[in-house]
Amino acid sequence: MQCLLNTHNEWDPLNEVIIGKGIPDDFPAGDFTFKLFFHDNIFNNDFFRLNKDKKYSISKQIVEEHNRDIEQFVDLLVELNIAVHRPKTPTTIEKISCRSWDSQCHPALNCRDLCFTIGNKIIETPVNCRWRYFETDYMKHIFHECFLNGAEWICAPRPLILESSFDLKKQEIEHINRPLHENYLDYNKEIMFDAANCLKFGTHVLMNVSNDNQRLGLKWLKSILGPTYTVWDVNVAGNHIDSTILPVRPGLAVVMKPDIHEKLPQQLQDWDLIYIPTTSLSSRDPYLASPKIMLNFLSVSPDCVICNHEYARVLQHELKPYGVDVIAQSIRHSRLFSGGHHCVSLDINRTGELENYFS
Repeated sequence: MQCLLNTHNEWDPLNEVIIGKGIPDDFPAGDFTFKLFFHDNIFNNDFFRLNKDKKYSISKQIVEEHNRDIEQFVDLLVELNIAVHRPKTPTTIEKISCRSWDSQCHPALNCRDLCFTIGNKIIETPVNCRWRYFETDYMKHIFHECFLNGAEWICAPRPLILESSFDLKKQEIEHINRPLHENYLDYNKEIMFDAANCLKFGTHVLMNVSNDNQRLGLKWLKSILGPTYTVWDVNVAGNHIDSTILPVRPGLAVVMKPDIHEKLPQQLQDWDLIYIPTTSLSSRDPYLASPKIMLNFLSVSPDCVICNHEYARVLQHELKPYGVDVIAQSIRHSRLFSGGHHCVSLDINRTGELENYFS
């Protein structure tokens, strides 16, 4: 497989992709950043609230079902003549011990979260979760091959991820109500954002910016992308944007919040924005992601998307008038593992060139 990096949007015909791999049967350490990132769902979920003093663990059956579905997703992509690359996986739970905190390393399952591929660039973004600090190491062998084939490989400034690094003033975090630990390395709010805050629309990038950390990330990303790109900032989610809006092709997108239209740039408001409501799910089972993650789909061409069985019928009904086919392929427990088809995939190569869809 070539590892040729060329990707300008979310919908051109997909040729090469990374699919995440390697989920353990224990959650990452329930540290400050874990509770902060998932604060809404942890606080509102009976499983975490009733087991707040215990180690978060899940059954091997759930892990095996999830892993089996991921492998079936890979098989489907191969049948569609798409080259699939896989991260390396840890054989043991690897501890992280840094100067000011401890955690444990998480595998590269949701591999889009921390790496933004655009044009011929790989951009490793500055994480805001301690357990993900070294997650991109599992993909470096792939990035190395891309680099040897002409890709630019950029790493964002490495954050300290201290408790004082976070912008908390705009978040109502009921279970983090203690004084923040002071550290002699404190200097200010840090540049921290995930690649999954961003979507590619040719010469335009849509980036979710909901706090000061992400606003600093916006400034940094603009400096990296340069004048070729226009970066629109919106505030439509806490972090990742791909469970709130996903483009299908130029002029067409699926939205997962009914009130999102007026929050988007005017150019996107002029697109056909199809609202798909999410189903109600029980709070008894452990989950970390919003129910909207179940609708998180991957476009393999402007005329075909892959999504969970739960939403294939309604998505096909809405997209059929536009000539778009929907392939149903479930990823069970995607809400628990915080990733649907778009999250667990990182596009490397799509057939197409850089275009301005809003001129």
